[in-house]
Amino acid sequence: MPSLRDYMRWQPFSFRQAKLAAPKSRWAGLWLACKLLMALIGGVTLLIFLLGLGGALWTGSLQKVWNLQSQIEPIRVLDRSGNDLGVLDHCDAQNKSTTQVSNPVRCRESLTLTIDEMPRHFLLSYLAKEDVRYFQHPGIDFGRVPRSLLTGAGGSTVPMQLLKNNVLAGHFDYDTGRKGVSRQVAGVVRKATEYVLAPLLSARYSKAQVLEMSVNSLPWLGIGQRRGLHDAARIIFGKQAADLSLAQSAFLVGLLPRPSTYLVLNSTPLMDSTEQFRYMRQQQLITLDILRRHALITADEYAQAASEPLQPSLWQVQYVLGAGGLTVSSARRNPDYTSAPDPAWTLQGLIKQELHDQGISPSRVATVSLSIDAAAQRQLSRQVTALSLPHVAQGAAIVDVHTGGIVALASSTGGELSTAEQQWAVTARRPVASTVKPLLYATAFERGLSQDSRFTDKPTRYYGQSINNNNLTFLYRPVTIREANARSLNTVAVQVGLRYEDALTTTLKAVGYSQDSVNRSSPALGTWRSSPLGVAAAYASFGNGGQWCRPYLITAVYGQSGQRIALPQRTSNAATATAAAQCKTLWSQPVATQAFDMLRGAVSGPYSHVQFLRPYNFATGQNVPLGAKSGTTDNVQDSWCAGVTPQYAMSVWLGDPAGMQPLPDQVYQHQVACRNLGLLRVLPYEGE
Repeated sequence: MPSLRDYMRWQPFSFRQAKLAAPKSRWAGLWLACKLLMALIGGVTLLIFLLGLGGALWTGSLQKVWNLQSQIEPIRVLDRSGNDLGVLDHCDAQNKSTTQVSNPVRCRESLTLTIDEMPRHFLLSYLAKEDVRYFQHPGIDFGRVPRSLLTGAGGSTVPMQLLKNNVLAGHFDYDTGRKGVSRQVAGVVRKATEYVLAPLLSARYSKAQVLEMSVNSLPWLGIGQRRGLHDAARIIFGKQAADLSLAQSAFLVGLLPRPSTYLVLNSTPLMDSTEQFRYMRQQQLITLDILRRHALITADEYAQAASEPLQPSLWQVQYVLGAGGLTVSSARRNPDYTSAPDPAWTLQGLIKQELHDQGISPSRVATVSLSIDAAAQRQLSRQVTALSLPHVAQGAAIVDVHTGGIVALASSTGGELSTAEQQWAVTARRPVASTVKPLLYATAFERGLSQDSRFTDKPTRYYGQSINNNNLTFLYRPVTIREANARSLNTVAVQVGLRYEDALTTTLKAVGYSQDSVNRSSPALGTWRSSPLGVAAAYASFGNGGQWCRPYLITAVYGQSGQRIALPQRTSNAATATAAAQCKTLWSQPVATQAFDMLRGAVSGPYSHVQFLRPYNFATGQNVPLGAKSGTTDNVQDSWCAGVTPQYAMSVWLGDPAGMQPLPDQVYQHQVACRNLGLLRVLPYEGE
């Protein structure tokens, strides 16, 4: 009897035909559809994972996520006496020695709070509106994934928002300037990267730690690049975070999707500004309603918060009480609102660059001590913002004569403190005009001339170029160098410069001045360029026995555990910061003394052009020796004044950084730059 195998061999097509003819199961089609759907989901999941992994590797985010908590803690900045100057974020400033920038987003002011210092109603508002299932998911809320993938936005959990605001900032869509399809694709890749990194973040840190880091880095960009609950409470409501009411907490949470709506200008029409505030009010009420629907607040608490007439510091709001409750009748910018960033905010780029120059990564730093004097910094900031003229920029710097430490540094544009990227006191390299003349004469003193050396003030030529004085007149008599400096005679400066031009060029290079590539007139007329900080450092040599010291900000650096980090390229002890590596000899002690005396003559002598700097004009100031020199470029695009005392050197510049527009007549005719130099009279001096 044939076996089953033989039967199958003999009739190979019988079973196949029978199989084809057999009726299909009613569930077969559904099962096939399920398998195809699962394959599609698996493929999409794999694609998302690969996109996210690629984004994480491209941005170097894996290591950042693992060490995120240490980088969330800001760098605390102290002045020379230990006074608080503010804090800095750990986002990296550009390192000039490399092309890599780990986070190109502009650094923002922040101050971290522990979770115990955060008000309970703010945490409830934040979680209820942004991530209600925060304590149930592993970093990704899978119920919100489909909407997130389809729109490229939304669906973000607290860990994902933390990643977006800190680790991935500046790499993808919302803060890179991308537009159109490029922005959309970058948004999808960023979201995929968040999906890869969020579970890693949740595994690395506890729920409380992630929530704390997230609240401390929430980007309220609408309040001047500050972020974190501490600064939001302080800037918007003028109070500590712990003192926020339920209504104020809901208002802050309502701002998060569109924080720039908080900003309003004086020129904004009343109707537009009112609608703008009504939108913020609506978002506040939505947040409160979410809390009520989730039974996180009672109906009475909702009613009380909804009826609180909030008055954010930037706004002036009028409310009316009607049948529907409290409503906004009008809102406009508060005309009395003023705001000034902490000193650390304006100095952040310089601090970061100096850390990089010392070979220290900012991510290692918890605290930096600066040579800045907090009181002097405040006074200088007020001074440079006092002049409010369109298109007029100002930069001013004060340095310690004996160490080169920067005592104060401030810049303004149109009367507003400049941004960190526009710190004109350092970045505005402009022709130094007649402030170069004391450097010229000191160079000549070193080679045998003196204050009493005489030159005739008469029409002079510099290689075919006619040289005139600023007042277009000549004395036609011999004058001493002391008188020529006080009168700022160009003719004498060029005559001396022709004798010692090579030596002057060497001096200017030594103090960091740079030659103008276009203006090749005599360097004795101030055609070389420098910044206000550079000029102040050069003048400091007259009070430091001829020693020029490189300006610096940082005196000490401390790590996360409180240990002091050595400054490899500079003596870490501020008292000995005049080490040879940082200071060099420009001229001898006798020459420095003679040049200082010549500058004093320009203030108190018979030919003084800055008599208002004499001691009797400063009833509360110090009667310390003060020498000064002014300077103005021929096209009046720059106005300078530099001065020195036995303890401080200061330089002030006003003008157009781009060198395009002349200064208004009242600026240079009233000698605003030199009048600002009067701050040297009121600074504290050793031995007071």
